[in-house]
Amino acid sequence: MLEFALVLPIFLLILCGILEFGWLFYNQLALNNICREGARYAVVSTAENHETDGIQRHIENFIEDTYPIDEIIVTVTYTKPLDPLSGDVVVHAQKEFHYLTPIFSSVTGEDSRTLTAQVVMKVES
Repeated sequence: MLEFALVLPIFLLILCGILEFGWLFYNQLALNNICREGARYAVVSTAENHETDGIQRHIENFIEDTYPIDEIIVTVTYTKPLDPLSGDVVVHAQKEFHYLTPIFSSVTGEDSRTLTAQVVMKVES
């Protein structure tokens, strides 16, 4: 019983660390996939779909269909805004994720972590 009482806090800390790392890793991969999908849609779309509003709608639909994540800040920019059919498209996503376990947040001293992802692709004309 004494050994269990000594090992339990360390075991819980390791277990919560594994859970938090998996949670943040999953969400980072989701942000990467969201940016990649938006950039891919922008580079292979027809000329009328190169407006940023259409790309934003496509990204929102992709998020609704694929990931249960809300309140993501996604920005779409072109390196040559006057001629979006030449240059690069940059899709940037940002989301603040709250930790799952109170143990890990009390150890780190912060309640959440802001994850970002960015994808740059050459526009195919």
